Amino acid sequence: MERKIIIYDSVPLMHYAYNALFGKDLKCELQFAESEFDLENKVSSENFHLAIIDVFQKDRINLSIIKRISKLNKKLNIAVYSSLFDDELKAKALMYGASVVIEKTESAESIIKTVLLLSDGSRYFDKKMKLNAKLKLVKKKNSSPLVKLSSRELQIAELLVSGVSNNTVTQQLKLAATTISTYKKRIFIKTQTQNIIELSELFKQYNKTK
Repeated sequence: MERKIIIYDSVPLMHYAYNALFGKDLKCELQFAESEFDLENKVSSENFHLAIIDVFQKDRINLSIIKRISKLNKKLNIAVYSSLFDDELKAKALMYGASVVIEKTESAESIIKTVLLLSDGSRYFDKKMKLNAKLKLVKKKNSSPLVKLSSRELQIAELLVSGVSNNTVTQQLKLAATTISTYKKRIFIKTQTQNIIELSELFKQYNKTK
């Protein structure tokens, strides 16, 4: 049986990666949605075994697309696939209707196995796991946004709000400039801030010892 998979990923280069992973050898027919509107139209008009969605679009994470696609086809398995995730975002994605959250850092073997299971109709997460994710999210709801940061992200955030330049951070931590930029993007997303000034205000508002 040929697996029919709809993919929404705004990075053109990723289309080649998907074809390489799930091409003819795995008997997968891949279709690519050009926009959220296109994705919704295709899910409404055609029967797919699986939807793969990168929710990081246009410099922001959009989880509402999961909920909309899930409502259009309640039986459709949805794999959320992105490089920017923390536990809270994973929990939200599952609550909105995702069957699994796949990080782009996972091995090709693991991703292929997961995709094949889902496209064959398997439910990757059971109700208990989704409930645990929901409870975890509730516990975090009233916490400081700074608790969402990893130890490395917090270290970089502290340096940035203290007035240290990007170049100095790269030198102190011995990381590439592109890596620091990626960390900054994650920090802004997790703390829901737009710039260093807003991040500084957040540090003033929430003492890390609370």
